[in-house]
Amino acid sequence: MSTQLSRILCARFASLPGFLALFVCAPVVVAAQQVSVQIALNPESNRVAVEVNGPSTGSWSFRDSYAGVLGLGKRIEGFSALDGSGAELATRKIAPGQIEAGRAASHFRYEVNLTPPLSGPDSARVSWLNNRRGLLMLADLLPVFSSKGDQDVVANVRFRLPDGWKAYSNAAETSQSGSVISAIDQTVFAVGNQLRTSVKTESGMPFTLVADGDWAFADGEVVEMTGKILNTHREIFRTMPAKQGTLILFPFAGAAAASQWSAETRGATVTLLIGKLPSKVGALAQLSTPLTHELFHLWVPNTLALEGDYDWFYEGFTVYQAARTAVRLDLLTFSEFLNAIARAYDASAPTINALSLIEASGRRWTTGQSSVYSKSLVVAFLYDLRVRSASRGKLSLDNAYQSLFQKYSAGKGANTDGNTASIEALAFNPAAMDFLERFIRRPVTINLATELTEFGLQVETVGLRTRISVSEKLNKHQRYLLRQLGYNDVVRWPRR
Repeated sequence: MSTQLSRILCARFASLPGFLALFVCAPVVVAAQQVSVQIALNPESNRVAVEVNGPSTGSWSFRDSYAGVLGLGKRIEGFSALDGSGAELATRKIAPGQIEAGRAASHFRYEVNLTPPLSGPDSARVSWLNNRRGLLMLADLLPVFSSKGDQDVVANVRFRLPDGWKAYSNAAETSQSGSVISAIDQTVFAVGNQLRTSVKTESGMPFTLVADGDWAFADGEVVEMTGKILNTHREIFRTMPAKQGTLILFPFAGAAAASQWSAETRGATVTLLIGKLPSKVGALAQLSTPLTHELFHLWVPNTLALEGDYDWFYEGFTVYQAARTAVRLDLLTFSEFLNAIARAYDASAPTINALSLIEASGRRWTTGQSSVYSKSLVVAFLYDLRVRSASRGKLSLDNAYQSLFQKYSAGKGANTDGNTASIEALAFNPAAMDFLERFIRRPVTINLATELTEFGLQVETVGLRTRISVSEKLNKHQRYLLRQLGYNDVVRWPRR
């Protein structure tokens, strides 16, 4: 029997003793295991103190790694479990983040050392806290709670914040006793003493910007760009991905290059950390690249009921799709688009040529995730060119995304393997069957020059770098195909 859901009154602002947060509406699970959580922030020491009342157990397991970030369990300090009278039980640490007690307890407390990661990109993936702001992700702050039968685990979270601090989460709903979280693994709280919020509704979906820090652009320009990108993605899927969404835009927690960025999307929350370029034009261009990509993740894979390692598709193909969107919105020129394909081709490490894209995705943390994504981007480009060419421009990669979304979104097809589902969606055009076998199911070394010649594109190597350009002589079919992707030849071939 499915878990019963009910809505509770939507409150835009909530103010409770020791707690101040902004929230938007989300469904609240009634028939569920309730976990009560209090999180007290100590920004000066980069720590939070966590106190939990939950299911009675004699062992607790905290996440030790996530997305290549290791040693998370070592951050758990001073763990103690209490019996019904408040007396502390004897506990022992059997491994980092793995704790056992002599007997079961439902009340426990501990601290988490949230010193920001040494690697800047990791700051978008795990919790951290400094004296101005922080990201709190319940997935690495709380132990793993096991569901019982059809009962989900719901956390009622309260914060004890320093004076002047606020907290915001897209996945939270206020109640009389705190913030009700029904999707623990997808929840990200932005905390800080100077948070700014802006809201824009796009195609019926409210989207909130939570920002801190100073950039060359204004918050309103970020909101406007976000709305345009969301609308363009919606045209592919013909629906919005969630009832509401959030973009958290922060500077890096530590030193970072001005051109650096790092991002992650959990549920309907996009977290984006970026460096500070002095030029407004350059800063907006830098913002557009990850934002276009991450907003696409609100649909794929976050609304899909798929499992397994199919990163070649939901990351690599999405990088290509995001680049196409950027060209369409004039955030990227066609020549810059081709340059991005060329850079991805050069970044594809020869070591993964011995693996199929499916195999490389399963080993991405050892073979290099960026190399897998780069090669997948090139394959997505070749796939899209072939489908468009064979259908005379009537079909494209968009159709595969539409098919996948219609079949596997909103819980449909739960527990389906992502590789199987993605290839099935890409195979909607019989002309693509041989391509999918050669470039995805089997190992392949791509000869880019050979693959692109028939589409009116030429490839040359300048030093150690690949360069893709449009041929001087295009036939009518090639010109039409490239125009679909954003090629503008009005100057060279004026219309009459």
